[in-house]
Amino acid sequence: MKPIRTGSFAALLVLAAIGPAVAAPSLCSQDEAVIFTCSVGVKLVSVCASSDISPSQGSLAYRFGAPHQPEISYQNRELTRSGTWSFSGGGGAWLRFTRGPISYIAYTAIGRGWGTKAGVAVLQDGKLLANLPCRTAPDSEIGPDFFAHAAIADDDQAFDLP
Repeated sequence: MKPIRTGSFAALLVLAAIGPAVAAPSLCSQDEAVIFTCSVGVKLVSVCASSDISPSQGSLAYRFGAPHQPEISYQNRELTRSGTWSFSGGGGAWLRFTRGPISYIAYTAIGRGWGTKAGVAVLQDGKLLANLPCRTAPDSEIGPDFFAHAAIADDDQAFDLP
């Protein structure tokens, strides 16, 4: 598995403006920034931000499904939370999208001895229902730079890396 790509959110917006040579498949529209995307088999999981995302405006969406046909599309920035991990030789971050008793958590992590992990975990009432690991290297901007840029609140619920 290739290492998780990280970078600044500002660099992502610059690349989006000039257009990348080859974009990773995602469920984001052309006018959205890809914050996270990967294949979890025949389906994709994507986190998309509007081009105007900032501490005071913009939207953030979680989408899951077949290419060009999301089965789940959820957008509620007020209920989206962020978190980070520190590991020996690495770390990670996640975004939690909460919809009633269900949480969709997109995550990326790297650690010494076990390498990289990324995917989406689905929890109901705090219990893991499913963990869908990325089968392709994720395209990810999930991390403290993005959390600060978009003013995503800290997650007050613990999330254990699956």
